[in-house]
Amino acid sequence: MNECKDKPSCFSRRDFLVKSALFAGGAVLTVSALNNSVFAGRFEDVTIDVTADSPLAKAGGSQLVDSSAGKIIVINEGSGNFAAFSAICTHKGAIVGYDASAKKLVCPKHGSEFDGVTGNVVKGPAEDALKSYPARETGTKVTLTVS
Repeated sequence: MNECKDKPSCFSRRDFLVKSALFAGGAVLTVSALNNSVFAGRFEDVTIDVTADSPLAKAGGSQLVDSSAGKIIVINEGSGNFAAFSAICTHKGAIVGYDASAKKLVCPKHGSEFDGVTGNVVKGPAEDALKSYPARETGTKVTLTVS
């Protein structure tokens, strides 16, 4: 065992255990910090009041809302049904608008179009659908579950 004393790259079993414990402790602290910062607030309910003068009060109306996931567009599909999608175009990140007459979400930057019921791409250049969020009506409120 004495031959390791003369070599600077050698270390003892005790050194190995101490360094391993420090590494493991650092990993635990890093994961804990990430859990409290990055993942905190990843699930939330966003509630929107639907008053008589709200854009969501009538079928075909739409409204942008802010959430932890970014901007979301909410659409009144009629008969008490609401749809909610990420308002961020999957092509270059512009904010989409809703064309009620065509029932499409349209990107003003490059003309991508998305189905207003499913969020699927109808016309490119976007290739990916808009993320959808569950929306439910309760009385005069619409609640979105954002995850």
